Amino acid sequence: MLQDKIFNDISLLNSLCQASGVSGFEKEVCECYLNQIEKNVNKQYTDVMGNAYGVLSGSGNGKKIMVEAHADEIGFQVIHIDESGFLYVRCNGGIDEQCVPGSQVEIVTRSGERVLGVIGKKPIHLMSSDDRKHTLKLNQLWIDTGLDVDEVKLNISVGDTVVLMPNLQWLGKNRISGRGLDNKLGVYAIIKVIKQLAQEHTLPNTIIGVATVQEEVGSRGAAVAGYRIKPDIAVTVDLDFATDVPDCSQSKYGKILLGAGVVIPLNVDCDIALSRKLEMLAKEYNIPYQMSARPHATGGTNISRIQLVHEGIRTISLGIPCRYMHTPVEMCDIRDVNAAIQLLTLFCIQNDI
Repeated sequence: MLQDKIFNDISLLNSLCQASGVSGFEKEVCECYLNQIEKNVNKQYTDVMGNAYGVLSGSGNGKKIMVEAHADEIGFQVIHIDESGFLYVRCNGGIDEQCVPGSQVEIVTRSGERVLGVIGKKPIHLMSSDDRKHTLKLNQLWIDTGLDVDEVKLNISVGDTVVLMPNLQWLGKNRISGRGLDNKLGVYAIIKVIKQLAQEHTLPNTIIGVATVQEEVGSRGAAVAGYRIKPDIAVTVDLDFATDVPDCSQSKYGKILLGAGVVIPLNVDCDIALSRKLEMLAKEYNIPYQMSARPHATGGTNISRIQLVHEGIRTISLGIPCRYMHTPVEMCDIRDVNAAIQLLTLFCIQNDI
């Protein structure tokens, strides 16, 4: 029987949020994913892009369903090391540069070691009044490791990745904040869904759970996974924009609230029949949900790429509302995560999709 309640797995959340997964360098997150599902799947494997797969074989002639969440997070790569040992970086993914100055970071070296640092800038006291009015660009900031120049050049190389320091924290009973919730929470949800489905005595559909790579730089991994699997249906779990914050127009972006349930979208990336099926299941099983036309007709998640694979694939996404997207303090509500897990698990055991 499908579990009525999803228990929060604090240890798994912490493990995922500690892992570094800058776009193109997602190995730690994907290894965590595979380790978690190893005992629950019939087989698992990776591909040349780094996507990580786990397969639950169905018992009948049901559908082949790909359920995926992107393993990568926004971050940086070292582009220059100056003669004083200061590091300069560029973005991998769409980082909110206004939130970057003053951040604590980890440099992940080619040997896998972590070097700590801070993102520095000229003190406000030494800035002109005109300079204070302008937003700093990333190339006007630097990373200071506190190490001697020789130590920096011995341990750090151009191309090393940089992530914000892990900072997961609970705010009240249900809300969590930290870097990289986009999309560690999606990977968390896929793991929990696979573990629940593995307990089913009969599974009508074959489920392929994938932690995909390079979403933040163009959904590159998801396209490869879609071509490899060629599923009948593909479901993406990703974060969605919560609009319940000041100065965010709900008439422009829609009404999506933190803690009000999983988001079921209705834009052109989605198979509308699947959207309606998810809506029906949510109603039938009293799972909190929110319908959204999304701020844009297309784009924003992996399904816009997966949908166009081969002759076309039926696609749908499930959104977890998030405040402060692509900042060091992304905020989500664990009740919305659990709603996504419950709804996706139910969807995967349906015979009539």
